[in-house]
Amino acid sequence: MDPQNQTRNEAQGGPAYAPPVYAQQQPVAAGAQPDLAKRAIAAVIDFVGIGFAVGVLNVILGIALGRFGLMAAAAVGTAAVLLRDIALQGRSPGKKIMGLNVVNAAGGPITADQSVKRNATLALSMIGSVVAAVPFIGWLIAMVFYVAGFGLSLYEVYLVATGKPRLGDNIAGTHVVAEGQAAIAL
Repeated sequence: MDPQNQTRNEAQGGPAYAPPVYAQQQPVAAGAQPDLAKRAIAAVIDFVGIGFAVGVLNVILGIALGRFGLMAAAAVGTAAVLLRDIALQGRSPGKKIMGLNVVNAAGGPITADQSVKRNATLALSMIGSVVAAVPFIGWLIAMVFYVAGFGLSLYEVYLVATGKPRLGDNIAGTHVVAEGQAAIAL
């Protein structure tokens, strides 16, 4: 141990010797930039869960209500995508499992309004599914939403992969941070 640290430790009432701490032993600081793999896994968890729920609703409501049931199921799916970041104590299920959180510019929890703004770019395809059931021209309008949603989703992936903030985060004034350990190890 270097003499300056020894003197500092003794002055603070601590031991004269402290074992060295290596970088791999230090915990992830709250608010640190999350790694790409954790964000990707969190997104997969969220969208697989939403997709499964919407699929079940499509079957149930589609049988019961026909075209309007399909529209209702897609509307529920759209709402789930838009509000996913406030589902579990201010986190989406995937982010909670992966130890991530979405925070506002001040580092606090986001609001429902911010979640909607943040996820609007990812919900365009779901909106296309809502209008697809409209007779005659619904499929044409839906195609515009599907193509726009796909393009924006690819752009969002590009931004995250290159370490830049998502377009949705820029619109909502939010960002994703690491908040402790993931429930599953990578």
